[in-house]
Amino acid sequence: MIPKPRSTFLSVQCPKCGEKAVVFSHTTADIVCKSCGEMLAQKSGSKALILGKILSALDQ
Repeated sequence: MIPKPRSTFLSVQCPKCGEKAVVFSHTTADIVCKSCGEMLAQKSGSKALILGKILSALDQ
């Protein structure tokens, strides 16, 4: 059996302007909104701290 990965891509909505973005759950860089510059995800060494509203997890 092949183990299922613990990381995934997430659809995240900006809390300030409502813009939607796709973010990797274990990102190694800070992710900001392209529209208003609000922080969406903050790197933390392993699983990212998601600051926006998670809309859904994208399946592969």
